[in-house]
Amino acid sequence: MPSPEIKTRKVLIVDDERDLVGPLALRLRSLGRFEVAVAYDGADGLEKAAVFLPDVALIDLSMPKLDGWALCARLREDPRTRGIKLVIMTAWLSPDLGRHALAEGVADLLIKPFEDEDLLRAL
Repeated sequence: MPSPEIKTRKVLIVDDERDLVGPLALRLRSLGRFEVAVAYDGADGLEKAAVFLPDVALIDLSMPKLDGWALCARLREDPRTRGIKLVIMTAWLSPDLGRHALAEGVADLLIKPFEDEDLLRAL
């Protein structure tokens, strides 16, 4: 149980790599400061975001049904999800990554594999 002075943050993890999502969700929950929901593709992530209304969404770029960029754009279009802090998690590097992230309203980038301190800083 988190102490009363520490606000619990709601985090939505959207990534099709189940081997990454499970341990990541478990680590965040074990800290006692995060309520975590997960989705394994972009379309499910969009639906869960509208219901769960997370403070932060950790979003992979390469996913089935709706990729990470499209998910970010759709979240920004919906008044219910517009205020969610978007954090991209990716192993995909390109010269345009930072510019594209800025254009989509992404607050932070985590390059896989990332360290726990980088994750906590982004949250």
